[in-house]
Amino acid sequence: MTGIVHLVGCGPGGVEWVLPRARAVVASADVVFGPEDLQALFPESPAPRIGLPSRPETAAPLVRASLERGLDCAVLVRGDCGLHSLAKGLQARLPPGSCRRVPGLSSVQVACAAFGLDWERVRILSAHGRELEALSEADRTAPLLAVLGGGEGFSTLLDVLRTGLGIRRIHLASDLTLTGESLRSCDPQEPIPTGLSSRTVALLETISS
Repeated sequence: MTGIVHLVGCGPGGVEWVLPRARAVVASADVVFGPEDLQALFPESPAPRIGLPSRPETAAPLVRASLERGLDCAVLVRGDCGLHSLAKGLQARLPPGSCRRVPGLSSVQVACAAFGLDWERVRILSAHGRELEALSEADRTAPLLAVLGGGEGFSTLLDVLRTGLGIRRIHLASDLTLTGESLRSCDPQEPIPTGLSSRTVALLETISS
């Protein structure tokens, strides 16, 4: 007998941004997997807590062991479980049909709202612990490009992107919904701040001529 794995999107980080459905699923789980800061968003859950490696190939065996014992599992992921999260790689390594996704608010959605921007045509790239691949034509022509990243070297990467894409205004949202939240915008001529938090969403907005 096997259980179910719920891949739970926990939103951008603030406790009040966790959706009610996510709370209900975690409250009923037999075991909760995820990093400590995400587990802290669910103090009401009585289930045992287990940390989880960030790489799906090392995380999957731990979740599968509980699954095969017939336990219902909640795996906590940042933002939305369908956007550059552990969910995709984990689901691919678990038995077919064993996973259910519980969506959460994406940090990109929250960042766009903070700056009053529509995100219906946004292109999303991730620079979390990886180098960006060559931009596609769709990336280059998108009116709004979102880059997830932060930390050392992120400002340089954004400057290179801005130079290659032409005139763009950059909006920086760091530590969204957390106590140290920072929102700032840079016009094309302004330098990009350094030392950006590892939880930063950069929005590169086309400026109409």
